[in-house]
Amino acid sequence: MTKHDTDRRAVRYQSSFGPGWVIHAGETVLEILLPGSPAPVPESSDPPALVTSLAQDLADYFAGGPWVDHPELADRAGSTPFTRAVYEVVAAIPDGSVTTYGKIARQLNRPAAARAVGRAMATNPFPVVIPCHRVVGSDGSLTGFGGGVEMKAKMLKMEHDRG
Repeated sequence: MTKHDTDRRAVRYQSSFGPGWVIHAGETVLEILLPGSPAPVPESSDPPALVTSLAQDLADYFAGGPWVDHPELADRAGSTPFTRAVYEVVAAIPDGSVTTYGKIARQLNRPAAARAVGRAMATNPFPVVIPCHRVVGSDGSLTGFGGGVEMKAKMLKMEHDRG
């Protein structure tokens, strides 16, 4: 176990779907867990202000408020050039809009890579920041989302309604 592993802490945010978590080590945000996830690490007793701010932004978003962009997280996501490119495209999807895995693949000049786009979405460390819920199947179906299809549908409806 590395020092990084033992320094991991969680900050809770509330939503109608249950609590979600911002996982951090010091001031570095490591991942966002969607509502309904159990805390995988101990809760922070004194989290850094930027982590607390992100948790509040997530709580506000799930309460129907507008999303506050966090480009510093989007810029750190992705372990390969392909996943970074996918996350960059997805981060630019406007609030209340959707696109498909195939369209993202074509936008990246990789028309046969729709499944690889889907794998990138499945490993997204920062959902909502990188709005993977805005990516749908080629027929418009709400497929594959870590929080479940019901949460994905409600998030998209919430964004559409506040238009």
